[in-house]
Amino acid sequence: MNVLAQAQTLGDVLRGQAAARPDKTAFEMLDGRRVAFAGFNRRVNSLCHALAACGVAPGARVALLSRNCIEYVEVYGAAKAGMVVVPLNWRLPAAELVPLLAHSAPEMLVVDEAHVALVDGLRAQLSSVRHWVVLGPARPGWLAYEELLAAAFSDAEPVCAVLPDDVLCIIYTSGTTGAPKGVALTHAGALGNVRTAATEMLGLSEADHTMAVMPLFHVGGFWYHLFPSFASGCSTLILADFDPATVLRELQARRISNVHLVPTMIAALLAHPDAAQADLRCLRLVFYAASSMPAELLRRAMQTFSQCGFAQAYGSTEAGVVSVLDPAAHQRARQPQGEHLLQSCGRAFSGHGLRVVGANGQTLASGDIGEIEVRSADLMQGYWLNPAATQAVLRDGWLKTGDLGRTDDEGYLYIVDRKNDMVVTGGENVYPTEVEAHLYRDSAVLEAAVFGVPDPLWVERVVAAVVLRPGALASAEEITQRLRTQLAAYKCPKAIYFVSTLPKSAVGKVLRKHLRQQYGTAT
Repeated sequence: MNVLAQAQTLGDVLRGQAAARPDKTAFEMLDGRRVAFAGFNRRVNSLCHALAACGVAPGARVALLSRNCIEYVEVYGAAKAGMVVVPLNWRLPAAELVPLLAHSAPEMLVVDEAHVALVDGLRAQLSSVRHWVVLGPARPGWLAYEELLAAAFSDAEPVCAVLPDDVLCIIYTSGTTGAPKGVALTHAGALGNVRTAATEMLGLSEADHTMAVMPLFHVGGFWYHLFPSFASGCSTLILADFDPATVLRELQARRISNVHLVPTMIAALLAHPDAAQADLRCLRLVFYAASSMPAELLRRAMQTFSQCGFAQAYGSTEAGVVSVLDPAAHQRARQPQGEHLLQSCGRAFSGHGLRVVGANGQTLASGDIGEIEVRSADLMQGYWLNPAATQAVLRDGWLKTGDLGRTDDEGYLYIVDRKNDMVVTGGENVYPTEVEAHLYRDSAVLEAAVFGVPDPLWVERVVAAVVLRPGALASAEEITQRLRTQLAAYKCPKAIYFVSTLPKSAVGKVLRKHLRQQYGTAT
């Protein structure tokens, strides 16, 4: 039974899987906890009835602040009763969480035990919250999640007419390009986008065993694990955090066939001493997304994990997945005549419009660099309570991504950089990802981030933060000298700052904004 093909809302997915494979494990965790598809749907139903008993009506927001766990996915399931789920980045400090909670105005806030103390300190500022729920034992001022479900235990489906165009969740953007905005995603948009990806890229079936290591508050974790994996009948192992040793061990022990990672996770796996000897014969597909993969890193990953396929998707919270570099293209890239594809993020999915436009909105020819715009039936509904920001990026059905890119004659898309990350030095455009790609080829470099800082003469100057490989010795002058044999002088960093780690978002995306702030006044 193809549940995903027939579903119109999240509730359809949950009900369909409960009927199709009631006793199969849907989710499991390292501590031995697991829940079958029918049991999962029953627990979600109980949560929906508990919400109704608390007076939380359809359309109300339910916010969630927790690391990955089975309960996290259950709270998402409350959308089948018309609730709007608001997943929050648990890495954010209090000063950044309060504006998000004030903006979304949830009536219920669900947190894990690790965040109770933080939230207790914010209560006076969260006037919309009427119900405080902890994923753990009850305590003063907090309802216990399990007690809430037990009091409303029921297998009956909630009586609520949820429509495909109703908002499923509000996901706040990372803020790497400015103040975070709440992206409102509908049931239809999420399901439509995933339906295309599941058939054109992942090829998932109930025979697959997947691993959820991406944070579920991020659209990548939500998209991959709540929809194509669950809706395809897969069993999914949920990890609370990413740890290279644990991921390598569980990939082998659980015979995982499909995993979603980001490039920095892949780099960490490759750097682990057990990577080359890992028995990953069951791993059918490594799917990577969320940030650009340096070609050299991808080349090394394909050599180390040579027995499995690779697939990449390009997209955004607002657009969902837009293009795919499928396993066949990765195979082609193993040959000299196809190596250029390692720098591509693939071709547009069927039913998705994709174009590169110039400053005046004109569509550019292949090879020319401009802003990437996309069109599909699965775009966000808009930014929550922010019509001005919505109008700025959604025009005539096209979404302005803020990414710079180009296409080739075969229709493959190449991301050049974020529009806001481009460095203009002495009137010349420098794209950080191009310079980073060359830095990654240096045998002394483990990680690199290139960015611009103010300069009184050139307006901006190109600089880099570099993490050296363990045991490697190299000076800034030596690295720069090697770069100058490969790049024009104006593209080479005028300064290199050696660091132990690069600042990253929750999904491993390097935060160039933080580096610009840190080194913007350095001489």
